[in-house]
Amino acid sequence: MKKIPLALFLALAAAAGFAAAGHALEMHGLRFAVTPEFSAPVEAGLDALRVVHPGDARPGTEKMSITAVRFPAEAVGAGGMSDAELLDYVKTAFLAATGAGKPVERVFLAQKARGEALEKTIPVPARAELYVVALKAGDKVVLAFVFGPGFAAQAGQVIHEVAESLSE
Repeated sequence: MKKIPLALFLALAAAAGFAAAGHALEMHGLRFAVTPEFSAPVEAGLDALRVVHPGDARPGTEKMSITAVRFPAEAVGAGGMSDAELLDYVKTAFLAATGAGKPVERVFLAQKARGEALEKTIPVPARAELYVVALKAGDKVVLAFVFGPGFAAQAGQVIHEVAESLSE
């Protein structure tokens, strides 16, 4: 008789602990927590880091990836790249995508971040959302969320969790 309440307690405690703790990640000094487990960040190019879910996925088989590309203040300030140029650069260089996406907006670090939602086909069909996030020091980071069409609902939740928990 005591086994059932104990088992129930352990199950609830484990579920509550998992939901509360999440999986913490840090990329370019930005910290966030998400429910599914992602890989450790790896270099993905100049000033770019990338994580994938599941964490042990081989390239092209991941359900979702998050790429963070940091641009220093002097590259984005007066006379530097505009937000639209940052998005175009990341789309082309890191996502193998071209063309305009649908404008989207979310709140990151307590401020509106504009971005684009798009579909791409290389190397595999996927959807993507990219956002330009302004940092305190004047730097900007483009966060690119790429996910398979069958993972769209879960990806939406991950993007929401990143937006809610992101901190410098």
